[in-house]
Amino acid sequence: MNRGTQRTIDASIRFPLVSLFKAAVCWMLIATVFGLIASIKLHTPSFMEECQYMTYGKVEPIFWNTLIYGWLFNAGLGCAVFLLARLGGVPLKQGVSLMIMTVIWNLAVVIGVIGIMLGDQLPYEWLEFPSYTAPIFFVSFLGIGLWCAMAFRARVQRSTYASQWWILVALFSFAWIYSAAQIMLVCSPAQGAFQNLVSAWYAENVFGLLIAPLAFASIYYLIPKTLGISVVGYRYTGIAFWSWILFASVAGAAKMVNGPIPVWVASVGVIATFGLLLPTTTFSIQFLGSLLSRFSKIWDSASARFLFAGVVSFIAVMMFKIWGALRGSQEVVQFSIFDSGVNQLAMFGFAGMVFTGASYFILPRLLNKELPSSTLVDLQFGAHVLGLILLAIGLISGGIHQGELINGSTADMLTVVNTMRGSYFLTSMGLSLLLLGAIAYNVTFFWMLLSTRSEKEASTSLIEEAPELEYTAS
Repeated sequence: MNRGTQRTIDASIRFPLVSLFKAAVCWMLIATVFGLIASIKLHTPSFMEECQYMTYGKVEPIFWNTLIYGWLFNAGLGCAVFLLARLGGVPLKQGVSLMIMTVIWNLAVVIGVIGIMLGDQLPYEWLEFPSYTAPIFFVSFLGIGLWCAMAFRARVQRSTYASQWWILVALFSFAWIYSAAQIMLVCSPAQGAFQNLVSAWYAENVFGLLIAPLAFASIYYLIPKTLGISVVGYRYTGIAFWSWILFASVAGAAKMVNGPIPVWVASVGVIATFGLLLPTTTFSIQFLGSLLSRFSKIWDSASARFLFAGVVSFIAVMMFKIWGALRGSQEVVQFSIFDSGVNQLAMFGFAGMVFTGASYFILPRLLNKELPSSTLVDLQFGAHVLGLILLAIGLISGGIHQGELINGSTADMLTVVNTMRGSYFLTSMGLSLLLLGAIAYNVTFFWMLLSTRSEKEASTSLIEEAPELEYTAS
């Protein structure tokens, strides 16, 4: 693909993509603020106690829902649109339609946040937004999905690349899991304990079949582009692809171990979670093998640096998920903050790092502007990494300790609560650092967006593209 074609393609998607990333960085800041408030309330319950809209029961679901449906959805969709355009090799049309659908989606997120503050939330994990937001979400996502499907169909390059597979999986899977969960939990509620199973299945699939596939798509594209090499072991991508879809789609049942459901159902979930070792091992070899082969080049590229941190976070997340799904482990951590720590590491560490790295690759090409300050990028990266480490220690390690105390025969709940204050404080410190990183990210983004092009930027294409390696398998 020549430079002129790339510039034409980028121009065709510039407006909707910039809008998507604008929404993403704003929701990132909002989500981190609510997460920090929720964390502080765990060790200082009197914090903001006078505000009825900021109780822990409200700020905690607002944190998770703005994190997923605000920040990560917008950022992931922005990456998906860019990849579909670049890999398709043709300028995309009807960008206004995509823009309208994404505005409706973000309006639904705003309505959902207000609804939770007013007390209209639902009692299901990552589905706390009021029921009246569901039709808005579904209609807007249907429009987004149809637009992306038409963009894929319009491609010039008839052969397909792994990034395209993962994007299509994410789009079709979310339409399925969201509609199924709404029907079985809200429209025509299932009876008894089956609701808990559906809720656990949905929450696990939001990560496994929406967020993770969009991150995988970005990684497969960015490795060749940032490092100038093809993905190590690309020929085995099909194995990772199909095994991930098979096992991730049912792994959520593992959360119901020792619950009021048939034992075999939870056992299937445990086996499926353990089966995720196959795609995780393949991804590790592909991603780490590629990145480590050009390790010295990683630190020269903002995109590659965030990508590397995201891949390391993904491996850690999967190891914790697999270990935490085993029956012996669940006896310790099932009712602790362990799962919250793993989920935050997955969202902030894996998906957040990958999508941030992708944005630092995409935005300079869309705007033909250099990143305004390498210091801000370094600040964001350092704060994000250190924040993730503190989160992991506070929530994951703290969750294991909490579970051991709960299972102890002599520890009363007051003792457990007092013992956990140190872990909660570490978590707040980690989220404070993530908030610092989010502020640095917002400043970098809007500085780049609002600054005028220099004479050099206006007259030349600043970014040297890596060789076109999308279709090279090795």
